Amino acid sequence: MNTDQKRMVLVVEDNAPMQKVLSLSIQKMDYDYAIAKNGREALDLIESGDVSPDAILLDIRMPVMSGLVVLPKIRTIIPSVPVIMLTAFGDLETGLAAMKAGAFDYLVKPSSLEKIRETLEKAFSYREIMEMKAEEERKREQQRLELEKRVESSYQELGDVYGKLKKMNLQTAYALAETIEAKDRYTQGHCERVRWLSSRIGKAMSLADEEIEQLEYAALLHDIGKIGIPDSILNKEGPLNERERQIIRMHPIIGAQILSTVEFFEKAAAAVRHHHERWDGKGYPDGVEGERIDHLARIISLADTLDAMATSRPYRRALSFDEVLQEIHLMRGIQFAPDVVDVFFAADLDKAYLEKFREEVRKKKDKP
Repeated sequence: MNTDQKRMVLVVEDNAPMQKVLSLSIQKMDYDYAIAKNGREALDLIESGDVSPDAILLDIRMPVMSGLVVLPKIRTIIPSVPVIMLTAFGDLETGLAAMKAGAFDYLVKPSSLEKIRETLEKAFSYREIMEMKAEEERKREQQRLELEKRVESSYQELGDVYGKLKKMNLQTAYALAETIEAKDRYTQGHCERVRWLSSRIGKAMSLADEEIEQLEYAALLHDIGKIGIPDSILNKEGPLNERERQIIRMHPIIGAQILSTVEFFEKAAAAVRHHHERWDGKGYPDGVEGERIDHLARIISLADTLDAMATSRPYRRALSFDEVLQEIHLMRGIQFAPDVVDVFFAADLDKAYLEKFREEVRKKKDKP
């Protein structure tokens, strides 16, 4: 994407008043725009080369060719261009269905100027990241082939059909988690510890077995979106600049996008997207607060933050365990869901985690 030129947004919308609202909003953001009245017109503009969009706002319900019909066709022609669905149905199910079909995100009509701006800026950042990652695709393909061999091997070891499927998906999740940690040398064992602690918090909260299973997958894969973050940023020594922080903050969106396309993991997508949200609404990427945060993500948030504080990173030292626990107490009802914090301490999971952490340290010291 050439950032020296004005960014171009293609608006695909059949409603004339809504076309006007969106075009005026885009003009206020100092972007160029083009309008198509339905999916067929949009395809004609793209295939002819008359329009080269940097992002597309695509209505779901239109005559001639609807948004959900034209979406996969657009993705085939210009796969790197993010598509944002426009829908009058403000439910998560509709949004996830569109994302599963390849959409980047969705907006509920009508949306404020700030919400449109925020979503478009995320989309532009997402496209830039995808372009930055092009040079790393060769290594990624090799990892994919190795992963396929491991999944196939684990599948053949199992006897009954349900066991095969369950273990295959668990092995896939572990293999993906190892892939994440291979990129980030400072987080070895992090995904497994987050899974371990999240699972125990979930059980202490009396979650159903099915929810515990999805919680474990989401916790193992909470950082899967880091696959889409350049290594030069992920492993940078010292503090990140503002642009690098913005790129890092894309990983929950990328992770949710990845999981929403895999049927078995799609229920974990919302938890992965929300694992950096805060109870007070000051988290990212969506800034949701309180009960609007996915309930599994609230558990993962505490487990992830605790383990991050307890381990050293390139930009800061590890905190003492007393400092970690003090921070969790202080951030109850601010960063963390109050009920999750209460269960964590009531079930003595602080002591259980500390023992597990010390055992890992002992094992590392005993290795020749």
